[in-house]
Parts: sequence; structure tokens; C-alpha cells
Amino acid sequence: NKYGIVGRGAEIGGGFEVTAMVEKPAPANAPSNFYINGRYILQPEIFALLGNQQRGAGNEIQLTDAMVRLSKDQPFFAQPFLGRMFDCGSKEGFIQANIAFALARDDMKGPVFEMLQEFVRSHERQEEAA
Repeated sequence: NKYGIVGRGAEIGGGFEVTAMVEKPAPANAPSNFYINGRYILQPEIFALLGNQQRGAGNEIQLTDAMVRLSKDQPFFAQPFLGRMFDCGSKEGFIQANIAFALARDDMKGPVFEMLQEFVRSHERQEEAA
């Protein structure tokens, strides 16, 4: 229940039509296991809907709720992403993403890898001393 979830409809060109959008549903109420990762190509009409959007999950104005309203007038489609995902909304995910991207850069991977090794060694020494 940390993410918005979409319902999966007919397959279209490697993606699928979205049949439902639910913001942070309980697992039992989720229409699928496809979560909304926050990458959209939206029509301009969404902004008018957001301007009068009621607060939703978490007492926040939810883009997903406005998208549901817009989906009554125009179809929505999804393209599954098969790469590695990071939850940058959590502290751990944010750190993981930064480390992964640093290690993927030729100019940073050596120094960052050495830094991580030193952090681990320092942590192990502290654990042994405790």
C-alpha cells in the first residue's frame, strides 16, 4: 500500500490499456501488481482537474485521483518497465539509487567503491569493539 496500482487491460504494442487506477490500495483491493512509478505523459486537461481536486490518500492532492477522473474522457496506457527500480521516496531507496548510479559511472565507481569498502571496514571494527 505504498504505491498507486493500475488495472491491466488489453495489450497494445508491448504495453497495455489501463482499466483502473487506485492510489495506495490495501493489497487485497489492488487491481493488479503493476504499480505506478510516477513517469507520465499526460494531456494538458489534467491541470484543470488538479486545480479542483479533493484531497485523497494521505490527505494529499493525488495526481492519480485526477488521472482517474480524466480517464473517463480519454484512455490511458501503460508501458511496463523491466529495469531495476529504486524507491527514492524512502531513505534506503534514495541511498541505493545514488550508490548504484555512482557505481555505474566510470569517473566515480573506483572512488565510491573504495569509500563503501572503508565504511564497511569501519563498521566491522566498531562492531568488534562493542
